[in-house]
Amino acid sequence: MSVEVFGNPDQALIHRFLQQGGGAMPINSNPMAKALQSTLLKVDRERGEVEIGFEPGDLFIQGTGVVQGGAVTAMLDFAMAFATLASLPPQASCATVNLSTSFLRPAPQGRYIATGTVDRCGKTLAFTQARLVRADTGQVVATAASSLAVLAPTLK
Repeated sequence: MSVEVFGNPDQALIHRFLQQGGGAMPINSNPMAKALQSTLLKVDRERGEVEIGFEPGDLFIQGTGVVQGGAVTAMLDFAMAFATLASLPPQASCATVNLSTSFLRPAPQGRYIATGTVDRCGKTLAFTQARLVRADTGQVVATAASSLAVLAPTLK
């Protein structure tokens, strides 16, 4: 399938990941994902689950030497959006409607794994959750829940 078939470039990347049979794939489908040094690690369409690795650089470190809260939230949002995209048909897309983040502990600079899961995906809304863990310790640093609008394909 060509990229034009997909409603979202992130969804086209998920499809390429699945076609190649898995294995870490850099997420180069949007600038923010690139800046956070994102890597798609796992996609399970049946379970509505994805894993994404992140390694935020100095740009995302705030004054006390930890990853800024907005960057932590962005990592969680990516995981939930990618899980939703993996659950949708190729022509559809999604957009975050609301998002609630709980910061459980400081996030020092380093590598992180975000796991996003779709709890329910209907015709107009998807309900998701995510957790962000330190790759070196497995310690959970933040969790989130969100609702995403399911966007039907636009006709050209």
